[in-house]
Amino acid sequence: MSEELQTPEEPRERFIPIAKQEIVADLLAASHWGDEEQQQFGEFCQIFSALYHYKFYSHLEELKRCYAPFNPDSDIVTQHEYSDQEKSELHNTLINELRELLNNANYDGLTVDKLNELMNADSYYGVSVSVDLDDFAEMITYYRGASTKVEYKRTWYSLFLRKKRFEIPIYKRFFFLLKFKTEDERVQDLLKLEKAKEDWDDAKQSKFEKKARKQVQKSRQNLPTDVTDEHIFIKLFKNIPRTDLGMLFPNQNVRLKMFDKIKLSITGGGGTIGGIWTTVTKVTVAAVSPVTLAFAFAGLIGVIFRQIMNIFTQRDKYMMVLSRNLYFHNLDNNVGVMNFLIDMAEEEEDKEAILAYYFLHSHRDKNYTQEKLDSAIESYIQDKYGLAIDFEVEDGLRKLRQEGILIEEEGGILKVLDLQKACTCLDEQWDAFFNPAEEAVK
Repeated sequence: MSEELQTPEEPRERFIPIAKQEIVADLLAASHWGDEEQQQFGEFCQIFSALYHYKFYSHLEELKRCYAPFNPDSDIVTQHEYSDQEKSELHNTLINELRELLNNANYDGLTVDKLNELMNADSYYGVSVSVDLDDFAEMITYYRGASTKVEYKRTWYSLFLRKKRFEIPIYKRFFFLLKFKTEDERVQDLLKLEKAKEDWDDAKQSKFEKKARKQVQKSRQNLPTDVTDEHIFIKLFKNIPRTDLGMLFPNQNVRLKMFDKIKLSITGGGGTIGGIWTTVTKVTVAAVSPVTLAFAFAGLIGVIFRQIMNIFTQRDKYMMVLSRNLYFHNLDNNVGVMNFLIDMAEEEEDKEAILAYYFLHSHRDKNYTQEKLDSAIESYIQDKYGLAIDFEVEDGLRKLRQEGILIEEEGGILKVLDLQKACTCLDEQWDAFFNPAEEAVK
């Protein structure tokens, strides 16, 4: 059983959590429209959406081009060999394009300091993991939708007799991009950290370098064999508890909770001490019986082995919890994430521009400035849908300006072309996309 809370301390989201189709339908249902104007506004929304669908399709093609040499899922055969310079240029373009796309989809960046703070907090699922963030040459994390989910579960300190209410801060959408450092780069990082502590001679450096290399190889031994430091991994998850972000990383290590350590220490320590006492007793009695002595030591080894296996069993239990949670929280991977984000960004851009145009056209007598327009749209969404958002008025106006629809008068007064002229303007923008192709045919 779970529910979601809107917590007042969270900043308002830029994301508009209402489907574009619903917003357009509600705007078309306004009572002030005449039949002809209503039809023209519907056409405006349709043409504008088609125009931006094509623009974002071009954006997707560029992303896929840049991602080609880094895609871990690629099954494309190519004879092209990328030079180091080409890879560097494609890598930089990919990162910049993705950041722009995430901003268009109204995602917010998450700093490394904030990420570390969240991962060091107590986990709701009871699974504690450690992640070496220095293992990555590239790491980008973004989220959208910071809210709180309420769940109820039984706890050991209530003897599992009643359920306790938990408020769990979550990210409704969580994006990350990762690229591992090369083994040599990571080894050099460890060497620099150790050198900062004390002065070294060549012999000591060589010794520690071998130790550091073994450490790096051990930390990556559970990664699939086909994973290389050339690959860039892109992941998108939903409804992730903020304290459990560490479980999403490929290099995480499960750590036992304090309660489990105490439990294993008590049961394991008690069992081991009991086994030792029994063995000593039998050894004393069986000084003349080698067979009994052998059985006594075998029993002791069995006790110790059982306690060690308890630790691994608990660790496997935690891994199962991680695996189950990731199964239900994973939204998409790699190229699929790009397609997902393109769709989200396209819809956000459409909603912002359509709402801005509607208010400037339908309330043209109010002489909106940017600030007044922003306030009017936010109030409309609050009254109509019961949602408090931070409307991206600058984005909406930027798109209208780019398409030649916005008119900016003295004093910051904003106006727009009437519906007929606006549709004609969008038609011309649409036709301009295909002029080069038409010229090539001729």
